[in-house]
Amino acid sequence: MVSPFKFLDSFTLTDRNIFFGRDHEISELYRKVFESKILLVYGISGTGKSSLVNCGLASRFDDSDWLPVSVRRGSNIIESLEVAFGKQSLTPLKKNQTIINKLQSVYLDHFKPVYLIFDQFEELFIFGNREEKEGFIQIIKEILESEIHCRIIFIIREEFLAGMTEFEEKLPEIFTNRFRVEKMKKGSAISAVDGPCTVAGIKTDEGFSEELINNLSPAGNEIELTYLQIYLDKIFHLSSNEQTGNSELIFSKELLI
Repeated sequence: MVSPFKFLDSFTLTDRNIFFGRDHEISELYRKVFESKILLVYGISGTGKSSLVNCGLASRFDDSDWLPVSVRRGSNIIESLEVAFGKQSLTPLKKNQTIINKLQSVYLDHFKPVYLIFDQFEELFIFGNREEKEGFIQIIKEILESEIHCRIIFIIREEFLAGMTEFEEKLPEIFTNRFRVEKMKKGSAISAVDGPCTVAGIKTDEGFSEELINNLSPAGNEIELTYLQIYLDKIFHLSSNEQTGNSELIFSKELLI
């Protein structure tokens, strides 16, 4: 059996059947993405920001209403954006085309709204120089002023949020539409345990999920998702090793060590 738990990997659209515990956040994010051409998604490290966008939000769109173009900075965010357009393009792009022309070409190829998703956007402020930042800001400004059906989602760690003030002069709306991703509450975390188990056909002892969550956070009401996924992956492998040859897995309370 393949583990239904992601360990340290982010969830993507292909994982939508095992993505549980964020229904409210997904609905709110889906509402806010239409309020402005820019959406700023932020939160502390480990709250599942990327998963919420790339799996949760993505699952709310019909294929005809959503063309996600994911961009990580790499060595230069402008170059990475051009590479991302090249991967989505059906019509060969030319080197002398402007970014706007390339975006327009991608849009016309698919004829559905383009969503530029800049994940781990803090990398621009950690590694980028002034020229790269200013060039990128100008590109975003031109995209927003164009008539191309394109929305932009920035995903950034909360501690780097102040860096976005560098954009305010040319993009005064940068902070207007934003969504803070909070740590998952215990009730939702129980759903994040039970849901994938049900999908994968894993049986659990009565009260197993509640005890697991209480072990992770005995005093508070918030869960570190990174720890939860690591813990679940460990339990899955412990259970698999103990029950070799069985047709189904059972998560017993004895595994909660």
